Amino acid sequence: MKIIEDLTAEVRTGVNEGVRETTKEASKITREAGGYQNRRPKYRKSIGWRFQTSGPMAEGQVYARGHEYSLTHLLENGHHLWNAPGVMTRAFPHWKPGDEYANAHLAQNILKNIKF
Repeated sequence: MKIIEDLTAEVRTGVNEGVRETTKEASKITREAGGYQNRRPKYRKSIGWRFQTSGPMAEGQVYARGHEYSLTHLLENGHHLWNAPGVMTRAFPHWKPGDEYANAHLAQNILKNIKF
């Protein structure tokens, strides 16, 4: 029973560290991605990450802090201009590279942090 408990603790620690590393790197990639000009450096600086555990679950989240979250959807998908009906701005898909990185590297980072 002691061996199983030790193994469980080691795996849980490895999963937590893997999720934390992946979330931190995905945040960095998201912050640096995007072809839009840096007209609003406050938005780029607001992109951050958080990590929390609840019981056996580990969860990482990349998000835009403060009121800057409202620009995320507008930049990612484009939007209609209020003063020019029928005209849309172009989209700047800057969250997709961070999401793709997280999906591709999460398992690798978890396995790297589990030491047997």
